[in-house]
Amino acid sequence: MQMRKMTFIAGFLAALYGAAAVTAGDTPGVAPVARPTQDATPAKSQAQDAAKDAAQAVNAPDKDATKDAAQAVNAPEPGSPGDTLTREDKRMAYLVYKLLDKNGKIKGANLKRGAKLFYQNCRPCHGEDGMRVNVNPSGRPIYIGQRAREDMPTFWYQMNFGDEDRNMEAYYDEITLDEMKDIAGYAQTLP
Repeated sequence: MQMRKMTFIAGFLAALYGAAAVTAGDTPGVAPVARPTQDATPAKSQAQDAAKDAAQAVNAPDKDATKDAAQAVNAPEPGSPGDTLTREDKRMAYLVYKLLDKNGKIKGANLKRGAKLFYQNCRPCHGEDGMRVNVNPSGRPIYIGQRAREDMPTFWYQMNFGDEDRNMEAYYDEITLDEMKDIAGYAQTLP
């Protein structure tokens, strides 16, 4: 179920924004992608193939979705007047396209540094083991370790942009992307 959810998110983002558009921009460490010219027939064919792959990734071989995805591959340059991607879109796409492995685990996290950063930034509210705050107060108890393992997109979003309903502050501007990756990787090891 979890892998299907991540596949859907990845396919949805690819279909909506185009893989080339979401991996560039204000996300550190990601280089802008060269865009094909209008009269480059092979590039147009590649864009159509990418659109078909995106539609298949979400199990929706819908012709309209394929057409929309093909247009999204030729999305406007990041930062241009036509660029409508929000910083949230870019950061979430970075998670899906660059940080998660096929099992939903964070790739390349330094767990030792993640533990240190967790104790500095997260422990005051979440406790030593991350089990002080139930992040699912309306249902069965879920703590940040379980949330990080089973629903990394939600965990990542809340860590980056906060959650007013749960009094979680946003850390997008305070913790670097590499530090967030390490904290997320460490959080997946908590109970």
